[in-house]
Amino acid sequence: MITGFTISKVEGRVDSIDALAKQRFPKLNYNIDSLSGAAEKIKINYEFSATYFDSDAKEAKSIGELKLSGAVEIKETKENVSSIVKKWNESHLLPPQLAEEILNSLNFRCGATGTLVAYSLGLIPPLVISTTKIEEKK
Repeated sequence: MITGFTISKVEGRVDSIDALAKQRFPKLNYNIDSLSGAAEKIKINYEFSATYFDSDAKEAKSIGELKLSGAVEIKETKENVSSIVKKWNESHLLPPQLAEEILNSLNFRCGATGTLVAYSLGLIPPLVISTTKIEEKK
């Protein structure tokens, strides 16, 4: 269960004001920079980015970007913390249910904050309306 969510850094830039009229919905990227655990808490440091292009083509020109970074704190049992940290250290994977919770939280919180920044820069809001579902490979 997520018990804390912070956004500690927000960056935004527009490279080409003239190209804003051609912008497409941004390409979103979620990066977990680090994961650590102690007792009944897990701390995940993340970076969320939304990159804007002037078209959907492969050679599209970047016209701007939003970046938000911070940390998510999660409360789990000691056994689950140990298991999650071990799995992360071995394969950089999270249990599907936890990954869903984190991605949906990042979509909501970073999307909402990113909308305010995007609006001030003339960019399309980085909002994802649907929820993310993750299934393990069988």
